Amino acid sequence: MYRIKYTKEEVSAAIDRLAAQITPSADTVFLVLMNGGAWFAHELIKRLGDVPLRIEYARLSSYEGKEQGSLCISYMPQIEWRSKDVIVLDDICDTGKTANAVNSYLAPYNPVSMKLITLLSRKGRYHLDEGIEFMSGIEDDSGDFFVGCGLDDNGIARNLPYIGIVE
Repeated sequence: MYRIKYTKEEVSAAIDRLAAQITPSADTVFLVLMNGGAWFAHELIKRLGDVPLRIEYARLSSYEGKEQGSLCISYMPQIEWRSKDVIVLDDICDTGKTANAVNSYLAPYNPVSMKLITLLSRKGRYHLDEGIEFMSGIEDDSGDFFVGCGLDDNGIARNLPYIGIVE
């Protein structure tokens, strides 16, 4: 049904590399973008050790089935963002529209910084607003439609431990 593009081991190694670059402080807020970011956030955060972390969840969507549609922010936590280092966790950075929308939403609240961390990104396709730091575990320049590790095929297959391709 799905051809494996990145194995479970390759995905795990990518998450390990990302986790090694993160040093959260008491002012760090992890903002997980639902639904896709949940799997990746769980895998990444458990690699950060036994440190108390602030983890919040937001719901945004830019896909209708397999096609990119208009962006909708249906839930954003109402917390004190001022003086926070915000780390946004998501499954993929495709065009950058989602990250840019989160950045625009948070800007009036004056967080210290915003960093986007994704498991997968589309090399050469995304454009991020100035000031958004970005890290991705895997950069892919194909036009493939991915599933697994939080990525879905119309709501199915987010749970797969590898990144597959819809054929």
